[in-house]
Amino acid sequence: MELKQAIIMAFMGQLKDRFCEYHEARAPEQKIAAIAQVSGAKGVEIVFPYELQDIEGIKRALKTHDLGVAAVNVNVKSEPEFAKGSVSVNNKKIRQKAIQFIRDGMDVAAELGADKVTCCPLSDGYDYLFQVNYRDAWKNMISTFKEAATHRRDIRLFMEYKASETRVQCFLDSAAKAVCLALAINEPNIGVTIDVGHALIVGETPAESVCLLQSSGIPYYIHINDNDRRGDWDLIPATRNLWDYLEFLYYLKEFGYNDWVTSDMSPMRVDPKAAFERTIATTDKLMRVAESLDADTLTALMDAGKTVETLKWLEDQVLK
Repeated sequence: MELKQAIIMAFMGQLKDRFCEYHEARAPEQKIAAIAQVSGAKGVEIVFPYELQDIEGIKRALKTHDLGVAAVNVNVKSEPEFAKGSVSVNNKKIRQKAIQFIRDGMDVAAELGADKVTCCPLSDGYDYLFQVNYRDAWKNMISTFKEAATHRRDIRLFMEYKASETRVQCFLDSAAKAVCLALAINEPNIGVTIDVGHALIVGETPAESVCLLQSSGIPYYIHINDNDRRGDWDLIPATRNLWDYLEFLYYLKEFGYNDWVTSDMSPMRVDPKAAFERTIATTDKLMRVAESLDADTLTALMDAGKTVETLKWLEDQVLK
């Protein structure tokens, strides 16, 4: 299967950690032009509202460079009033602003020809015990995302989970909790964004996370990267956890996933173009490996409980 690969636009501009800045700042149109130079890149994920101040200019740049829009990433954490939360807080005015952000992002997605928005509520969580009322926060998240999702049915709303950052503990921190939230919202256009690195740092096996969502009937959208399972470093995929990534791609293939696969990789200390080309090429190469694995043979070995034989068979197929 041929993957549709996109790049999050923010990573083609200036990047920062706590101590240093990397690469030059770029206007959104310049980021689009830079992504167009990356071999294998077919689309972008663009951040709302900060990269969409000039929608007509963005549309022209996308058309000029023949790039699609994988998703509009609705940022509900960077406004000053969102510092302590946006979708989970008791303050209805703040929640309403988050809802409006998501709804406006959905409208922009439709205008750009995209079919989804994705949203990672990173400021929604807590730093100390006895700091928040967990029950109220959960109810607020359900109602906020539900109210946003009902704005229009032709655009899907994907919720991205992550364990921490900016909060010590984010409320939406795992695939299982994302499934619970999606089922509680109970809207047909609600889905979950699986970020491979976010799955790794909470001790998940990314392939199992995909299987959980598939079995639950919840749509999913993919962000790819890698890390050391301790921090969300957004490294080039398969550079730390190759077998996890191969198994992950194998199940995407088995489930017939045909949506975008988007690079959420941060090229801080490396050349961005080269790093994204490596991300895309590695993913394509490992997908071809996954496609070469005979599903009937592999399933029979697993079903028979032949663990060592399964591992040997995989080594024979992969490590040639």
